[in-house]
Amino acid sequence: MPGCAEETAYYLNGKLPQLALIAKGVRFPPGNWLRVADGLLPPWEAESFVREFFPALEKGPVPYIALLCEMDVVQFEKDLEDEKKGLVA
Repeated sequence: MPGCAEETAYYLNGKLPQLALIAKGVRFPPGNWLRVADGLLPPWEAESFVREFFPALEKGPVPYIALLCEMDVVQFEKDLEDEKKGLVA
């Protein structure tokens, strides 16, 4: 069972790759999520920080999403499943 964010912060799933602002108390989607920045940063600064410290992510876009409640997580998981099935362009 995935845990919950102990604080509002930016988390990175490098396998996807996906940068997410996850609110305090909101559960993590499945996968490994690494806290990378304080939640007070603007998204473009968090993305820049991620690109600087994770060279493998320099070349492509690092999608950003805000997961602020359980409904956001459920929708994100549904979108990932649809992408895997080829239902999303």
